[in-house]
Amino acid sequence: MDTTTIALVQQRCIPMVKTVKAEQAEDLIRVLRESGMRIANISQHMSDGLPLLRRLAKEKDLIVGGGNVQTKEEAEKAIKAGAAFIFSPLFDEQIVRLCQDASIPIFAVTTQAFVAKTWNLDVLGCFPVEELGGLPFIDEMGEKASLSFIVAGHITEAMTPTYLENPHVLAMTGSWMIDGNEIQNNNWKTTLEALKRAKKFSLPL
Repeated sequence: MDTTTIALVQQRCIPMVKTVKAEQAEDLIRVLRESGMRIANISQHMSDGLPLLRRLAKEKDLIVGGGNVQTKEEAEKAIKAGAAFIFSPLFDEQIVRLCQDASIPIFAVTTQAFVAKTWNLDVLGCFPVEELGGLPFIDEMGEKASLSFIVAGHITEAMTPTYLENPHVLAMTGSWMIDGNEIQNNNWKTTLEALKRAKKFSLPL
């Protein structure tokens, strides 16, 4: 397992950033540092996703990835902007090849274990996890092909412990750590508190 994936696994809860604007980058950096959650998964399907990724990637103490990457072009732009990892809600061979050639961890989604093994992938994304079958699906795939997962998709804070207790789940990425309503008014208190709670799921170094 590469060092970036190890860091994600140790963190366990990866904030999914879907509502933060580029001009709020400094506030996001601040609450990530104050909470100790120095990882962020930034959706590339929000209007400010790429510039926000580019800004946070400049901070050497943060591990920042591109989320919801659906095309090779999006993957290329995210990697050029400094993405340390890529999450994709699908399995596009061009994206997988691009990331592997660039030595960037790619967490793609497939329901076919042999596809993952063909590409030498042992850690997959699982999105939307509930719609794909939840924990029974994860157990079946994990046991059949020795696969592990980073899960995503409408996972609430209350659901997080149940998923993280599963032996095939290495980590989760979710938006419950970022309060989209409050940060529209530049109120980051609730987000900071949620990030601190998420930090408690982290594994000891």
